[in-house]
Amino acid sequence: MKSKSLILFFIFIVIGILIVLAVKITNRNIERMYKNGSRTAFQLLSEISDNYVKRDLELNRIEINNIKESGKEILRNYIKNGNISLNKDFKGVWILRDSILKSSTKFEEQEDIILNFYQNELKGKNYGTLISLEGKPFYLVNVTDKNHNALLLSESTYGETVGITRVLDSLISSSNLVYFAIIDESGSPLVYSSLYEGFLPVKGEEGGYVIATPRGKIFQLETKRNGDIIVAGFSMEPFERIVAVNGLFLVIIIAGFAVFLGFLLFNLSKSERYRIDKEREISHLEEIGALSSGFSHEIRNSLNTLSLLTGNIEEEERGILKEEVKRMNLVMDSIKLLILSEVVKKPVDIHSTIDEAISLVDNRGNFVEIEFESVEKLKIQANRSLLVTAFSNIIKNAIEASANKIRILERKTGNGIRIKIVDNGKGIDKDKTGRVFEPFYSNKKQSGLGLYLVRKIIDYHGGSIKLESGKETAVDIFLPLKEQS
Repeated sequence: MKSKSLILFFIFIVIGILIVLAVKITNRNIERMYKNGSRTAFQLLSEISDNYVKRDLELNRIEINNIKESGKEILRNYIKNGNISLNKDFKGVWILRDSILKSSTKFEEQEDIILNFYQNELKGKNYGTLISLEGKPFYLVNVTDKNHNALLLSESTYGETVGITRVLDSLISSSNLVYFAIIDESGSPLVYSSLYEGFLPVKGEEGGYVIATPRGKIFQLETKRNGDIIVAGFSMEPFERIVAVNGLFLVIIIAGFAVFLGFLLFNLSKSERYRIDKEREISHLEEIGALSSGFSHEIRNSLNTLSLLTGNIEEEERGILKEEVKRMNLVMDSIKLLILSEVVKKPVDIHSTIDEAISLVDNRGNFVEIEFESVEKLKIQANRSLLVTAFSNIIKNAIEASANKIRILERKTGNGIRIKIVDNGKGIDKDKTGRVFEPFYSNKKQSGLGLYLVRKIIDYHGGSIKLESGKETAVDIFLPLKEQS
């Protein structure tokens, strides 16, 4: 039992390890496929974005140069005449030295924003850039000439990378992409779109890596191209959902195997107990077989002597003695069951067999009423003498339990015969009903072989027997009409 249990545990552990490995390998392959898919999407986005940026930067450069030329003309005119002229292409013009000398603008409410931007980014530089005002892109260009600066504000014709931004916003709202940006050498984003405002964790290292963020795990990819850094972040949430499902699958499978292992161990334990019980029973049978052979021989010798002596006694006592000798011979025959390997069977009428069993029971002085109900005469392949012994033992037990009424019911049921023997005697405690068919078990200080032999006889005939005890005690016997092949 112990070795078998260890083997089962070993098999369970091996299977469990294999399942865990299979799930881990599956998760690893899925992760690799997910990351490869993200890399492919990143390369495609990089190519598209780079083309858009190149186009937009070139357009911006041309437009800024045009504004610069116009700005130089405005600045020369101011230095010469002290006046500025604001045409339809400009939304604001400021002539500055250390402070504003002259201005003309249609964005008075945003003037502080514009001038702060100038002080921080453009002062002293012959440079132009894009700035967002009221949600729209504008060019802000600074033109220098000697001690004067001309700051010019012009609405952008093309917008700040409008095309790629819309594409990225659409992708981010409908895919695993969390953010995407192209950053120039100065650290300013040329293209930027993110699912979360202000969220762009740039490492500045080429390659791909998983980073933990307040938004969950993100697979980030970075690369450098023409001095710019291209960065994108892909949410790991879809992959983590698959891992969670695989983990749940793993738990269910291992739990299922654990239940199956428990079932196997339970049945193994049950079969082991059954084997031990059978070995104990066989040991009893071997011992009883040896004893019964000797007892049968000695008792038969005594019975033969008693039979010879019957000639010297009165006729009435002689009949009683002969019946007792006959009954004892039947008992000896039943004891042989303990060592029988095969039972000789012939067609037997069950009705007459039960009648014979009733007639053999000594009912004198007990006044026990025995009712026998039988629907039809049925025959089975059986050993008549053994069945007589079995039925008479059951009836005798009922009489010894102080029963004053015994009912015997015989019915055909399915492919067999059911005989039910019910008595109103003292009955048997519920905790002891399971042991009454064990050898040597008795509450009456007798051999304890009676019901054990009954069960053996029924077993030899391929039938079954059970006992129930309550207000009445019922012995239920089933015998098949045909022998089981």
